[in-house]
Amino acid sequence: MIKKLSFSYKKDGRLNGCRLNLSKDILNFLSITEENNNIIFEYKNDEIILKYGKTLVEQEQKTENGKILLLIKNYKVKFDKVGKYKSPKLVIPLPIINSLGLTEEKKDVVITLLDDAVSIKPNVEGKVDRKGKVYTIKVNKGGVGKTFLTVQLSVGLSLIGKKVLILTSDSQNNVLDYTAPQEHKPIFDSGLKAFVKGEDGDIVRIRENVDFIPLEDSKFSTTFLNNLPKFIEKMKIEYDFVLIDSIPTMKLDTIFVECSDKVIIPCFCDRVTVEGVINVVEEAGIDKVFSIIVNKYRNTTNQNKYLNDLKNVLGQTTILLPEPIKELSQIETLLEKGKSVWETNSKGLQEVQDSLIEVIKGM
Repeated sequence: MIKKLSFSYKKDGRLNGCRLNLSKDILNFLSITEENNNIIFEYKNDEIILKYGKTLVEQEQKTENGKILLLIKNYKVKFDKVGKYKSPKLVIPLPIINSLGLTEEKKDVVITLLDDAVSIKPNVEGKVDRKGKVYTIKVNKGGVGKTFLTVQLSVGLSLIGKKVLILTSDSQNNVLDYTAPQEHKPIFDSGLKAFVKGEDGDIVRIRENVDFIPLEDSKFSTTFLNNLPKFIEKMKIEYDFVLIDSIPTMKLDTIFVECSDKVIIPCFCDRVTVEGVINVVEEAGIDKVFSIIVNKYRNTTNQNKYLNDLKNVLGQTTILLPEPIKELSQIETLLEKGKSVWETNSKGLQEVQDSLIEVIKGM
């Protein structure tokens, strides 16, 4: 994501300070609150790294002319009161601002969420340092929760600051049904086919940082199929993640998989579905499959048997098999309202969120 720094000046025009306003996503990612606001501030190689906690050893290295080469220091995030609200901000030392070449004219920074830290770099020439990842959520039969999981993963990624685009090979565009009540379902005129042609299409904003490009119909020309990979490559520059809600639509599905970094496979715990999962793994290639997610799970003898079969098959691979997502009435209620599992305080959905978080952390 890109953010702008805020500069303050003395009465004589000299630079007095520089701060970065921290979003809720960043605070949550670093587990920072007003009471627990300690962070480790690191600077080296023209990059600022923020981590939660305290360092036992603070360090500072400078050149002979005073330019900072390395800084590791304990900092606190400040929470300034603005009206009724508290505005969390990070004050950045002026010597580091100078070393990074940041000014009032060049004050955009690129913020990236790493495994356990936040990276801050200057936005060079206004370009985002981004090469997004593409995941296809793929099945060989309908009704196993493909669209449901696509939406939940997309919204979950957005909540940690990622910019997400959803594409689909389903001209029914069920993504819209899962993200808005029926009476507020968005209407579109054009979509993916128009974009691939180089024309203007509709982009539906379904959540903050989550966009959806609908599909007009299920007729695909050779020109469209040939140009689709170029369009996806372009979207990888604009988005952190492209998630594809894919149905087995012959050539289009094959192209989506070929353009994907990884494939995620939702399934049920029954004989037919488990056999189908194995077929999909063989079709996509075991190295291409990132995760298999069991959906609508019920703790029965048969389902336990097939879950154990899956575990045995995947035990010697790197494919992620998170805890199954149980069949819950709360999920059905949320879907009817067009809400995600992240938009509820129901404790009954905590296990569902935990399973999805396990997948998101690895993506």
